[in-house]
Amino acid sequence: MIRRLLEAGPGLLVQGITGRQGQLETRWMLDSGVKVAAGVTPGKGGSEVHGVPVFDTVAAAVAATGAQVAMSYAPPQAAADAVAEAAQAGLELIVVSSENIPRHRWLRALDVARAHNCRVIGPNSQGVVVPGVGRIGCPGGNEPWQRFAAGSVGIVSRSGGMASELAMLVRTWGWGTSVQMSIGGMPTAGTTLTEGVELVAGDPLTRAVLVFGEPSSSQEVVLARAVADGRIELPIIAMVAGRAGDSLPTALPFGHAPRDADGATVQEKCAALADVGVLVARSTHDIRAHLAEALPAAAFR
Repeated sequence: MIRRLLEAGPGLLVQGITGRQGQLETRWMLDSGVKVAAGVTPGKGGSEVHGVPVFDTVAAAVAATGAQVAMSYAPPQAAADAVAEAAQAGLELIVVSSENIPRHRWLRALDVARAHNCRVIGPNSQGVVVPGVGRIGCPGGNEPWQRFAAGSVGIVSRSGGMASELAMLVRTWGWGTSVQMSIGGMPTAGTTLTEGVELVAGDPLTRAVLVFGEPSSSQEVVLARAVADGRIELPIIAMVAGRAGDSLPTALPFGHAPRDADGATVQEKCAALADVGVLVARSTHDIRAHLAEALPAAAFR
């Protein structure tokens, strides 16, 4: 889906393009060669940002450019409404950068998106990269996006920073990435870990999927059930951070991924994944060894 939208699409639409983050990351996307077709900020229609035309509404931007993909930098108080507006305008995919969005408003926006068959990635997502094709958002910041080598390893991470770190390591080790996706670490993610793995596994170049998990929730356990049910047949290598956090009080915040009473411990997540044949890594050294096991043929690098 993502490769198709970036290869054949008319370009990206940036919500909140006139804000500080929107302006900065739009510049980085343009510098990397990504086509940004339009921006949207209510009340700023008719202006430009880095030569990109700005519209008051998503509907007007879509009518003028045909964009089907959005990167949203709308602030937390407006992010849910921005998702609903994008979905109602017919967009197929929207990636959301903001975090700390009011939960009840966010859940209503996700209902709207699902009703309009719009895929939402985020909140708290750094974006998505398809090496050699394009990127949505700015994983890796302002460094050249070409450092993400094209290849057969799909990457799905709850941590945006680790998504880019793993892509760099994969390239250093001699492999390349098919799709890199940062789904965000929030418990109410628009795309769950399992859905992200299914999306990345569905890319025609993917031969194995590298997953980075975190404390909180039970998303990794749900992924293990999906593997057991045969929904994902490609080899999966998984690393779940935060083993030391299992001994901490449940209510103690753990970065942007707070522990919760209903979530599985990191040890439980790793055990569930290992039980269904996922190659579980305790370190990046293990990841490299598991990739060599899953992708022994040079043709799959």
